[in-house]
Parts: sequence; C-alpha cells; structure tokens
Amino acid sequence: MMDDTVVAIYDVSERAWLQAADVIVGQHRTRWAARRWIDSVRQCYPGCVVAVTRQRRDRWCVVGLPARVFLVRGGYMDAAMSIQIGRAAYQVWAAQGVRS
Repeated sequence: MMDDTVVAIYDVSERAWLQAADVIVGQHRTRWAARRWIDSVRQCYPGCVVAVTRQRRDRWCVVGLPARVFLVRGGYMDAAMSIQIGRAAYQVWAAQGVRS
C-alpha cells in the first residue's frame, strides 16, 4: 500500500503546503498549548484531518482527529516519530471511511 498522505511541518512548510496537508505537525511546551494549537489548526486549515503536536523535550505528543484528541506517551517523540504517528492516525481514520 502506497502512503500518499501529505504532511506539513508548522513554522517550516510553506503556506500552500500547509493548506494542502492531511497532517500538520507542530511543537509545544505544554499539553494545554498543544490542544489550543490543534483547535487553531482546524480553523486555519480546514482540509487538515490530523494535527499532531509534540513536547519540546520529546516526551509526548497530542494527536487531534476530527472527533477526538488523544495523548501518546512513551519513548522518544522527535519530529520524525510525530510525523509517523500522524500518518498512522490519518491512515486509520481514512480506512474507517469517516468524513467530517
């Protein structure tokens, strides 16, 4: 199965790429800030299905799907891992045939 999920990195990717992204990844210090960021991403980029933000010290990430937000902990959560988590969440969401 080919992964054609479009992933953008907030504050790095160009605006056009952010607008086309299925998954947008960011970085925040607190889970509260992460959840606020996920809400703002949904408003600014309505085509984005999954927003993932990770702690600056790489200890957790928060994943926002259209109907759910959840916390992932354990191991080292660097940008590459956050992208993989976002892609996996998007693939599961898409496989369910759910549309917001």
